[in-house]
Amino acid sequence: MTKLEYRIESYDVQPNGYVKLSSLMRILQELAGNDLDGSNLTYMNLYHHNCAFVITKFTLQLLDNIKMYDRIVVETYPRPVRGISFQRDFIIFRDGVRVGLSSTVWCLIDLQKRSILRPDALDGIGTFPTTTENPFSLPFVRRKIDKNSLLKTNVRETYYSELDMNGHLNNTFYADIVFDSLPDADKIQMKDLFFEINFKNESRLGEKLIINTTDPECDEIDILAVKESDEQPCFSAYLNKKSVYNG
Repeated sequence: MTKLEYRIESYDVQPNGYVKLSSLMRILQELAGNDLDGSNLTYMNLYHHNCAFVITKFTLQLLDNIKMYDRIVVETYPRPVRGISFQRDFIIFRDGVRVGLSSTVWCLIDLQKRSILRPDALDGIGTFPTTTENPFSLPFVRRKIDKNSLLKTNVRETYYSELDMNGHLNNTFYADIVFDSLPDADKIQMKDLFFEINFKNESRLGEKLIINTTDPECDEIDILAVKESDEQPCFSAYLNKKSVYNG
């Protein structure tokens, strides 16, 4: 288990004073990288071996509001590898009390072929750290989106400042895209919020994404982003404004 201490700064919050989900995603991603560094699986070492970890699924359950200047401690628990999937869980604490839980799934890809690699591709590079500790269970939601219920709410372009070192839209911006597409995002309480993203296809510089959502006034909202050029899905997401965690 690896941990990270962090103070929520002014640039991490929304106009309503609550932390941005994208900021939390960046903090969790940084901690995941720190944990891999200790196993010789640094980004640059993997890059020199023509591979990288990419996130395929992200879930977050907030148990309380997180605000500006809150000091949080985040712990990460990498799970035993299953097939081609690397699962990593996180707990967010404030003053010793859990205020957030997150489960993520990653895969290893070939940077040139953009194809998925099996875990044994890490042989000779490093060993993925794992733990048998299981402090919580956060299920992944499997929802089938009714496309007939979707409304076009936003069209946006992928900009240079949003790209990562792999040349595609950094995964943390996807949460910002979702909230930019909701008309009353500032009224959403973070406490008891559940958020999930399924990453499907990369978005590159200049590509336009069409954001479709179900009724944003409802407590549960489905989001589907497709590329304007070929209507291929970029990501799907699910937001539940009143998800009470009972784990």
